[in-house]
Amino acid sequence: MLRASQRVLGLSVVLALAAGEARAQYYGGYGGYGWGGWGGGGTVQGSIARGLGFYNIGAGVYNLDTAQANSINADTIMRWNEYMFLSQQEANRREYLRKERLVHRDASSGEAIYKRVRDTPTDHDIKNGDALNAILTQLTDPKVHSTALRLIQTPIDGKAIRLIPFENASEAVTLSLYQLSGEGGWPTALQDPIFAPERKGYQDAIAEAVKEDEAGNLSQQTLQNVNFAVGRLRAKLEANKPTDKIQYVEALNHIKALLGMTKMLEKPQVDKILAELDSVMTTTVGNLLGFMHTYNLRFGPTNTPEQANVYSTLFDILDPVRDKMLAEADLAAKGNPPPPAPNRDLSRAAPEFFQGMHIDHLGPPPSNNAGKP
Repeated sequence: MLRASQRVLGLSVVLALAAGEARAQYYGGYGGYGWGGWGGGGTVQGSIARGLGFYNIGAGVYNLDTAQANSINADTIMRWNEYMFLSQQEANRREYLRKERLVHRDASSGEAIYKRVRDTPTDHDIKNGDALNAILTQLTDPKVHSTALRLIQTPIDGKAIRLIPFENASEAVTLSLYQLSGEGGWPTALQDPIFAPERKGYQDAIAEAVKEDEAGNLSQQTLQNVNFAVGRLRAKLEANKPTDKIQYVEALNHIKALLGMTKMLEKPQVDKILAELDSVMTTTVGNLLGFMHTYNLRFGPTNTPEQANVYSTLFDILDPVRDKMLAEADLAAKGNPPPPAPNRDLSRAAPEFFQGMHIDHLGPPPSNNAGKP
């Protein structure tokens, strides 16, 4: 890859010279499959589940060693990560095409942007977060060993992390929800004609969310509309339970997935975790990426010279790390197209992932949502 020249930052906050350790009081995890905190300890960091941090802060029940927690096992985590990885790849592809249309009105050259951002990024690609996001996506490829993030031990100052303008990677989630609510995506019970108005209401709400998400940020009203729509589905199911218990459980797990992923569309509440950085001398770049993976975060565009300096330094660190880890995983760093779908069926990955969680932890009871406009 084309290497960026070594940058002199002039900011002592960006890289620390000595490693330190910090223990996070709040971390994302369920049954041990979460982020290990800024010190990197306490969880099986090699089995991080993408977005799992949404279901931990303020709800310590998800750290308990219960039957529900144990139901999210390593294989379920792996399928979920593969599923979300492929959704992120599609979201990236759409974003590159959208940017190319804005500049040249030529969708055919979107692939050229993808290759440039990944292989020979410009300073602008680094400053707007695209180059770092490309690396983050590659390092969280399911084909890369699960301990990859933990092994990136380069120290970074906590103050530098506080400068990063994080963004929620909501577009991959809206695309996944759109697929789950397509004509072929509903479980048998919810395909009954009695659910037709609720299915259409949800499809309309999530289609609007996809459109809005691609154009910018999701509005609170759009999020409410999606929540209300899935709430009406839940209420209708409870009022019309199938006589076949297996079909009912399948439908309930599908609604759990819709509720759980809808929660992931909200801005993650990570202030408490970031506040810990005020007392942290150093952590590692691996812990930073693990934090972002767990809370479904991406690198947003920089707004200040200090933020741009942090991004430049992170790129200089991660560019050679990316080459090394992709080589070890037998993935070409250059010229490698977006990975094909895995051989196994991932259509049930989301319902399987959320089935062990109690539905009331994923959204309010149906009485709070039913009948809302």
